[in-house]
Amino acid sequence: MGKIICGHCRFENRDTRNFCEKCGTFLRTKNFDKTAYELPEVKMMRVVENLLHVPHEPINWDKFIDACSEKVERLDSLFRIPGMGAENNAALVQDVKDFLNLCRNPEFQIAFVGTIKTGKSTLINALLGKNYASMAVTPETAALTKFRASPRDYVKITFYTKSEWDKLWASRTEGASAFMREYEELQGDKHKDKWINKPPLYKQISNDDIEDELKIWSSSKHAEHYFVKEIEVGISTLGKDFPPQVVFVDTPGLSDPVAYRSELTKEYIRRANAVFVCIDAQKIQREEIETISSVFAFSSDDKSKVHIIATHWDVLNDPETDWKEQKDYLVKRLTGKAFFEKREHAAENIMHSAAFIYNLCRDYDSLDKKGRIALKRFALNFEYDLPADLHKLKEKTNVAAVMKVIREKLAANYKKLLSREIQSKYRNITYNFNRVAKEKKDLMSELMAASSSSQQELDRKISEQQTKRDEVKHSAEQLREIIKQVKFKTRTRADIICGKLRLKLSEGKR
Repeated sequence: MGKIICGHCRFENRDTRNFCEKCGTFLRTKNFDKTAYELPEVKMMRVVENLLHVPHEPINWDKFIDACSEKVERLDSLFRIPGMGAENNAALVQDVKDFLNLCRNPEFQIAFVGTIKTGKSTLINALLGKNYASMAVTPETAALTKFRASPRDYVKITFYTKSEWDKLWASRTEGASAFMREYEELQGDKHKDKWINKPPLYKQISNDDIEDELKIWSSSKHAEHYFVKEIEVGISTLGKDFPPQVVFVDTPGLSDPVAYRSELTKEYIRRANAVFVCIDAQKIQREEIETISSVFAFSSDDKSKVHIIATHWDVLNDPETDWKEQKDYLVKRLTGKAFFEKREHAAENIMHSAAFIYNLCRDYDSLDKKGRIALKRFALNFEYDLPADLHKLKEKTNVAAVMKVIREKLAANYKKLLSREIQSKYRNITYNFNRVAKEKKDLMSELMAASSSSQQELDRKISEQQTKRDEVKHSAEQLREIIKQVKFKTRTRADIICGKLRLKLSEGKR
C-alpha cells in the first residue's frame, strides 16, 4: 500500500485517504480547485472521514476507561481539524494529551515534597528498603527522581531541551548566588552543550550500582546534574505489594532558588495522586506552615490526598512527649476550610517518622562505628538493648506505619483511585469540548448578526452617500445654470458696452 505525505504536517497517510489522519488537511489539492476544497460540503466530508478513521489505542487494564479514551480520541480528532477550535484552546489540547497519556501509561504518583533538607530522600530510602537516593548533608535533589518496581534494574535520564534550559536560566532568583557559584566552580558552561537537547539516556545496571549511578546525575558535585530534568529508577527488589504503576517521586525543594525547578515540583503536586509533605519535627514554625499551605493550595481539588510527615522525630529532646504536643498543634492548625475539613481526618493524615534511625536498624550488620554510636544513643532514650531490641526500635521510628498507609490505603487501591481520577478528568474534558462547541456556535451566530448589521450599516452609508451625491449633483446643476446666466448677462452687457465704444469711435473720426 502506498503512502501520501500531508503537505501541512508531513504525516504519512495511506494513499487511499483524501484527508490527513493527523491534522485533517486535504491531501489532493493538486487535483482540485481550492475554492471547491473550502466549500462547507467538502469540510463536512473531512469531518466525517476523520471520525471514521480515528486510530484507537486499546486500554487493556479497564474497559470503561478504554471507552472513555476512544471517545476523547474521536473528539480530539474532530477538534484538531483547522478551524474547529484547537488553535485557540491550548489548555484543552494539553488536557487531552495528558488524559490520553494517563490512560495509556497509568501511573499512581506519590510525590514527596518539602523545603530543602527535610529528609525526603531518607524517608524514601526507608520505604524502598535500601539507600538509593542521596542523603548527603548538602542539598542534592535538583531533578525530579522517580522510583518504581521493575523486573530489571535501570536508570533513565531525561535532559532539558534548549528552550527549557533557557527558561530555567532566566528564572534564577536573587537567592541563587550559591547556585551560580557552584555552577561556575564546576564549569557548567563547558558541559552544557554536551547534555542540553540530548535524547533520554537508558542504562540497565545492577541493583547495587543504582546509588552510585544516581550520584552522577543528581549530586551537586557533578556538573551533569544541572542539565537533568528527570530521573527514573527501576528497582527489581521491591515486593509484590508495590505495583509497577505506583511511583515514588522525590522532588526538588519548593523553595528552590531556581524558580523553574520549583514550578516543576508544583506541577507534580497538582498531578500527583498522593502528596507526602515532609517537615522537620524540630522546626514546626512559620516556614513549615507556609509550605503545607502551598501544597494544600496546589491540591485544592482533592485535599484528602495530602499527608504530613514530621521527619527527624528522633532528634526531639523527648520524642514521644514533644511530638504529642506538636501533633495536637498541627491538627488544630491544619483543620479548616483551607486544610483538612475535619479534625479526625487531620489526625489520621499527620504522622511522624525517624527514617534515619530506621535505616540504621535495617543495616545494623554493616554499620560503621559512627552509625552504631548514633543508634545506641537513640536506644538509650527507651532503655533498649542492641541488637536484641532492633525490632522495637524500628517500630518506634513509625516508618512501618507510613508504609502501611501507602501499601493498604494507596497501592492496594491504585486502580480504583486512578479510575476515579480519570473519570473526573474525562468529565472535565467533555464539559470543555461542549463549552468550545457552544462558543463556536455562539460566535457564528454573532458573526452572522454582525455581518447582517454591517450590511445594514453599509446600506445606510451608501444611501447617505447617494443622497449627498444627489445633493451635490443638484447643486452642480444649479451652479452651471447660474454660470450660464452670468455668462449670458456678461456677454450681453459686453456687447452693449462694445457697441457704445464703437459708436463713439466713429463719431470721433468725423
